[in-house]
Amino acid sequence: MEREIEVKLLDIDVEEFEDKIKKIGGKFVKEENQTNITVNSTAHKIYKKKGYLRIRISESSDGEKKYFTFKENVSDFKVRDNIEHTTEITSVDDLINILKCLGYDIYHKGFKHRKKYSYKNFIIDIDTWDKDTYPKPYVEIEAPSMEYIYHLVDILEIPREKVSTMSIDELRKSLKK
Repeated sequence: MEREIEVKLLDIDVEEFEDKIKKIGGKFVKEENQTNITVNSTAHKIYKKKGYLRIRISESSDGEKKYFTFKENVSDFKVRDNIEHTTEITSVDDLINILKCLGYDIYHKGFKHRKKYSYKNFIIDIDTWDKDTYPKPYVEIEAPSMEYIYHLVDILEIPREKVSTMSIDELRKSLKK
């Protein structure tokens, strides 16, 4: 179980942002390609106020890892504050079969390329999804507190209207409006 406090920065020039992070001392950590599958059910729906289920397959220079996560939503006031309940898994197919037996029948598969940086006590991800999931790259900033996040946003001169607490599912739905 891990606490996660984060925001997304939308509609910014991610290359310019990456240059800014490097200039203030951000260190490149790794690149990875992910397959993310969100899971839900028509019979016993998990509402966004509660959280969501995700299966993730991550491929990087560290090899391939597979995880099953319930992201429990604590708050989305000014930041996304979640508790991640995660376990490593060995078989995505077996897990999906189990979930289907339990009535989970809604699946969305998306593909993401992630560049990860660290800076002081921040984790900074530059995410580019496949065009069907979300067509624009964005940045995620994770830190120990809302104050830390907004201090970095101010240092980097990111306009506050570019800061978002939406999940990827909420971003996808916002495009359909």
